[in-house]
Amino acid sequence: MSESVWSLPFGGTNLAVLAGCHVRDGERLPAALLPRLQGVDLIVTLGDMGDRSGLDQLQEIAPVLGVRGRDDADDLRTRRTTLVLDGEGYRIGCVHDAKAAGLAASTDPFVEARGAPEVCRRLFGGPVDVLLHAGANRPDEARFGVRGSALNPGSAVRPAAGSEPTFLRLKVTAQGCYGQVIWAV
Repeated sequence: MSESVWSLPFGGTNLAVLAGCHVRDGERLPAALLPRLQGVDLIVTLGDMGDRSGLDQLQEIAPVLGVRGRDDADDLRTRRTTLVLDGEGYRIGCVHDAKAAGLAASTDPFVEARGAPEVCRRLFGGPVDVLLHAGANRPDEARFGVRGSALNPGSAVRPAAGSEPTFLRLKVTAQGCYGQVIWAV
């Protein structure tokens, strides 16, 4: 897997994290979602976004950066398989499928794999404070590593059966890294 490190541009960065939207054939993202993304500094996608049209819609709100999933068109914004966001003393590792990457024994719910610390070194160059992952289309938060969290934003467009449409808001400051699942409608 290829790693890409991206430094967060300034303190107090507001991120929106999306996955599993599966936008096809020029579809529009849900109108109710777009206002909820206003005010973010960066939109991070965790794969299975679908056609470029969804990424283009998001790009109208904020810069878009992410990792590639199984259901993604070729696009420079999501060409990598892993991504590290680094800033304010926090390292955030991003992958599409944590189980396939060797970080999780299960992703629904998330259960950390035994060899996760070594996999983190290989994928991200060391431990991460937050692991952002997707694949289940259902929001989830679990412990990861010694002091970290594994966060799955769910899907804002095509959630798993029994789940509501969701995404994740993440604020990274020198005082902490705070996440909240947001209902997309």
